[in-house]
Amino acid sequence: MGLNLTLDHINIRTANLAAMLAFYEQVMDLKPGPRPHFGGAGGAWLYAEEMMTDSLEAVKQDYRAAWVHFIEVGTTEPDRGNLQIEHFAFTATGMGGFLARLDREDSAYDLADMPDVGMVQVNFRDPDGNHIHVDFPLEEKP
Repeated sequence: MGLNLTLDHINIRTANLAAMLAFYEQVMDLKPGPRPHFGGAGGAWLYAEEMMTDSLEAVKQDYRAAWVHFIEVGTTEPDRGNLQIEHFAFTATGMGGFLARLDREDSAYDLADMPDVGMVQVNFRDPDGNHIHVDFPLEEKP
């Protein structure tokens, strides 16, 4: 019997919470929402708008609705040669608008065609240097 796995969330440690929140909201269209208190540790939970909850009570019912969790830390030391997570990825539609968002944020990106599965990846990095890709249907490639 196999496991029926789905992605629950991504947890990112950051010393740049404001910049990270702005980037993920402006580029990824994720919105801050309810987050439990973790003994005073700063942070934020981001939601896809259609999964947004309005209260911690709703979070109790399905805390998996939050896709990205940030934990605020004093400092981070980027070491791109020894990453613990190489990347994380999302699937989406609306590639033209997404590329325009990256351009507005002056975020470098590259496109990687995957014709055998009918997709194109948009690869980029967030303000902390984390590698992200968003996969779009190949026919959306400009």
